[in-house]
Amino acid sequence: MLKAKVLKYNERNKLFGKGDRIVVGVSGGKDSVCLLDILNRCKEEYELSLLVVHVNHCLRGEEADRDEAFVKELAESMGLECYSERVDICQVAKERKMTEEEAGRYMRYQIMQHVCMERGYQKIAIAHNQDDVAETVLFQMFRGSGPRGLSGIFPKREYVIRPILFAGRTEIARYVEERNLSFCTDATNEQEDYSRNKIRLRVFPYVEEEINSRAKQHVAKAAQKIALQNSYIEKQAKKEYMRLVHADRGEYYYSCEEFAKMDIVIQIEIIRLILKNFRDSVKDITEKHYKMVISLTKKVAGKKVCLPGNICVERRYKYVWFKNQIADVVVPKKELCQLPYEGVVEIHRERMLLCMDVVDREKLPEEILQKDYTKWFNYDNIRGGIELRNPEEGDFFVMDKQGNKKKLSRYYIDEKIPLSERKREIVLADGKHVLWAVPGRMSDAYKITEETKQVLVVVLTKC
Repeated sequence: MLKAKVLKYNERNKLFGKGDRIVVGVSGGKDSVCLLDILNRCKEEYELSLLVVHVNHCLRGEEADRDEAFVKELAESMGLECYSERVDICQVAKERKMTEEEAGRYMRYQIMQHVCMERGYQKIAIAHNQDDVAETVLFQMFRGSGPRGLSGIFPKREYVIRPILFAGRTEIARYVEERNLSFCTDATNEQEDYSRNKIRLRVFPYVEEEINSRAKQHVAKAAQKIALQNSYIEKQAKKEYMRLVHADRGEYYYSCEEFAKMDIVIQIEIIRLILKNFRDSVKDITEKHYKMVISLTKKVAGKKVCLPGNICVERRYKYVWFKNQIADVVVPKKELCQLPYEGVVEIHRERMLLCMDVVDREKLPEEILQKDYTKWFNYDNIRGGIELRNPEEGDFFVMDKQGNKKKLSRYYIDEKIPLSERKREIVLADGKHVLWAVPGRMSDAYKITEETKQVLVVVLTKC
C-alpha cells in the first residue's frame, strides 16, 4: 500500500525516473529502512542504481558502531553497495560554531554530495516524513521564523528527493512491521536534550490528545499552503529584483523612489535576494533588520545600517547601496586548484558551490551525465593544471574534432554578455585553453572518449 502511494507521489512530484542513479541516506532507523526497502522494490521496474550511504557521528559509542554495522549488513542483504564514513561531530560543531544537531546534518549532506559527485550519481534520497514536516514548522515558528521557515520541507530541492515525505510515522511503522524489516533504535530520540525532541515527545502528544488527533497532518497541510503562497511571492519578487536591482563591482543598489512603490512583502523579498549575493544563509537576518533597511528609503544621504555578516547598507543620494564591509573576494583573480577542490564562486550574481575531483573512468557509469550542474572532462588531456579565474586576453576554446579554435571574447559577444560584465565571468582553464566557461560552453578538446582513463568531475550547486 505504501509503495503504491510512493509511486503516485513520485509521479506528482517527478522525484525519480527510469535509469536514475540514487544515493540513499540510511541511518538504520525505521524511516530510512522503510525508504531503502521501497526504493529497492522499485529498482527493477525503474532500472534504478542505488548506493547506500551511512554517516557515523561518533556520538553514541558502541551503539553508533552497531548502527553502522547494521546498515552495512542490510545493504549487503539487498545486494547493494554501502559507503560509510565516521565523523567527529563534536569537533565539527566546535570548529563551525554549530550545535551538534546542525553539524550532523551539515556533514551528512556534505558526505552524500561528495559521494554523489565522485561516483557519478544524480540524486540523493532522504527519509524525511510528514511528522518531520510538522515538527520543523513548529520549531521554526517558536524560533520566530517568517513564512519561509513555515513552509516546512519540500519533496524536492534540486537533486535532493524525499519520496516518503507525505507519510506519517505511524504508516511507516506499519509498513516496516508488515514487511518484517529489522531496524535500529536511537536512544537519543527519546531524550529531551534537543528542541525538536521536546516538540515530538511533549508538545505533539499533548496537542493530539487535548486538541486534535490529526494535529500533525493539519500542520503539514498548512505548511504546503504557505509554501505555495511563498512560491508566488518569490516569483513576483524576482521579477521586480531583475527590474530594480543593479550591480557595480560587487555592490548592489536600487532606486529609493522605485523601491518605495513596492508592497512591503515584495520589499522584504528583494532585500533577501540581494543579501543572498553576499551570504550562504540569511537565517540570522531578522524582521528588525529588514525594517531598518526599508527605513533607509526615507532617511537622508549618508545614513547606514550594519547587518550580521559584515554587510553594510547605505543611503547614497537617491539610492540604497549594499556592500560587504570586509573585502570578500568570492573569486580569486587566478587560483591553481588542488584536487579535490571545493569553493564558493559568484556566477551571474549568485553564490554557487563548485566541487571538483578526479575519478577513474571505470568507476563512472558508461553514459555521460547530461546535467547542467554536473560536467565531465577528459583529465588525461589537461597539461598545465586547472585554473579557476576570470577571463584573460588570449583565452580560447577548441570548437570541434578538427581543432578549430574560437576566442573566448568572441563567444561572449555571441552570447550577448555585456563588456562590463565579462570581467565577472568565471572560467576553468588549462593555461589559455578554456575547459569550461562556467556555466556555459565546454571545449571539445576535453570531451570524454573511449580512451579516457581519468575523468575530472565538476559539480556546481546553489549555496
